[in-house]
Amino acid sequence: MSAYTALQLFELLLFSGLFFYGSATNRLSIVVLAGGLLLGKAILNVLAADGGSLYRRSLIGYGVGALFIAVGVVLVKLA
Repeated sequence: MSAYTALQLFELLLFSGLFFYGSATNRLSIVVLAGGLLLGKAILNVLAADGGSLYRRSLIGYGVGALFIAVGVVLVKLA
């Protein structure tokens, strides 16, 4: 297993743990944060099939994740 693969697996475990923590403690903002991070990681990996640099894919993936987090936190605060 390469170091990059191990790092991605660690990130997934960390983000999933954050998601479960937010769910268990009923902190919706943390759940939204974890969901955005997982979404960013998923988009980064989906874009790998199209090529492009890791930097470009990360920027797009985590940019979409940040947008998800921003909208989600606003919706949580308004609810």
